[in-house]
Parts: sequence; structure tokens; C-alpha cells
Amino acid sequence: MLTRSQARDLLEPGLREVYDDAFQEEALVYPRIFNMLTSDKQDETDTGFTGFKLHIVKTENASLEYDDPIQMYDVTYVHDEYALGFKVSEVLWEDDQYNVIKRKAAQLGRSARRTQEVSAANVFNDAFTSTVLGGDGEELCATGHPRSDAGTSQSNASSTGITLTDTNLETGRLASRQQLDDRGLIIQVMPDLLVIPVDLEKQAETLIGSSLRSGTADNDLNFYRGKFQVVAWEYITTNNTVWFLIDKSQHKLNWFWRIRNQFKNDSAFDTGALLFKSRMRYSVGFSDWRGVWGSKGDGGAYSG
Repeated sequence: MLTRSQARDLLEPGLREVYDDAFQEEALVYPRIFNMLTSDKQDETDTGFTGFKLHIVKTENASLEYDDPIQMYDVTYVHDEYALGFKVSEVLWEDDQYNVIKRKAAQLGRSARRTQEVSAANVFNDAFTSTVLGGDGEELCATGHPRSDAGTSQSNASSTGITLTDTNLETGRLASRQQLDDRGLIIQVMPDLLVIPVDLEKQAETLIGSSLRSGTADNDLNFYRGKFQVVAWEYITTNNTVWFLIDKSQHKLNWFWRIRNQFKNDSAFDTGALLFKSRMRYSVGFSDWRGVWGSKGDGGAYSG
């Protein structure tokens, strides 16, 4: 519990400034990427079914051939509870000359926002991590996603960790466009979001925003201008070279709100201590890898 002995500077007037976690905060990033959903249960489970194979030629008066869809894997989102509080003595609350302590309750909200960003960004921080797997038993970005029909496995990751360049952006875009469903049929993924760490922001904006093709003296039209929204995210921290292409209309990156952030306060009758609490419940993850393509961007071999 915070008492006067731990905050003596706040008890006497005359300080020029008391800075108190007053740094500017930008708008939350993760709602620009994830499907924002709500839940009224302890968890949510997504499952998938394949579609049908292609039609086949039917000869006159021959029996119709039937096809059965195949059930895919389940993914369960368990809504964890996140909470934090602080306590302050009644007399410190009364004697604080700068209202610093009174602002601390609101700063629990700042902590909650940061917690949300970290949780969501970890989906990308762990996208190539072998201990964080999806329903198919593979990482979000893997070179060997199995198919439910036992067909040829698929990749949504660069096996050579290609860096973010004009040429490699096209490699990733084409790889995204060639993603198939679990019957091996084209699903027409159209990536329109480029998610990167802030280290790559200048490079990405140059590639996407230039009116002419970047990195060449030729006056070629910049094919990528207006095709991608760039999201540079400070919370992508595991690797400062990773980059991801995402189809916002088809991806299965999901955030479930069970309980949005709540603030509560109370006091202890015997001591007078003031109590403040913030709590929320949510889950975040991915139900399927399709609609996402990624590269570690470090130029190294990758097999996930």
C-alpha cells in the first residue's frame, strides 16, 4: 500500500512539475487487425468443414457421384481474466498537493490498454514459434500446414525468410493469392494489410506509398500504391524484421471480449485505505491460418 512515507514529495507545494506516466498514447492498433467479437460464455470454440471437390463430367444416364464434406479441427478460445489494483492510505489521498494519487485510478486504464496490445501482438510475435500452435498442430505461419483430405500440405511462410523489398513483397502477395482450402481448391485470398514492426515502417511506406516504383530509376508505375494498408506496431518485438500480409476479409484472427475493462473502488473501514481495481476478460488467437502469410525477414532458412 502506498503511504505518505513513500510519496513525501507530493505532500509539500513548490515542485515545478510532477510527471506521472503522462506519455502520449496512440489509438489501439489490434482492433485494426483482428475480428472483434463478444462472448457470453466461459469459452468459445470454432470448428471448420471443407467444401466440396470440383464437379466431374457425368455421362448420360449415369449415376450421380456424391461427395462428403470433411470436418476440420476445433480451436477453443478460453477467456482469461486480467486484473490489477492499487491501494493508498487515506491520509496520503487527502494530503497529496498535486493530485497525482487521484490520477492513478485512471492510469489503471492505461495499463489495461497496454496489456491488450501485448496480448494481441503476441499472436504475431509467436507466429513462427513451435510451442504456440494452431488447431492443425502448426504455427500460425508454417511451411507444412496439413490438409484435412490428406492432400499436399501447404505453406503460408517464407522458407528462406525473405526480407521486405519490392520483389519479395510480390513473392508474398502471389503466395497469398495461391492459398487453397482443405480440398485443394483456390479460395482467392486478396491481401490488403501489411503488418510490420516499427523498424520496417519507413521501408514499407516507401514501397506502398511512392507514386513510382521504389528502388529503381525507371519511371514504372508503383503497382502496390493503394493496395495495402500499412500497420506498424510497436508491440511486435520478438523480431524486428518480420512482416505479414493479411486479407482482412478472410483471415481468422479473432479477439473475444467476455468482460470489457471494468473499474471498481472501495475503502477499508478499519484502516481507511482506498482500494482501486481494474479487471477484464478476453481471449485472442487464430482459428485458421488462411488469409495470413508471413516471413521472418531475416534471410535465414525456416521450416515450421
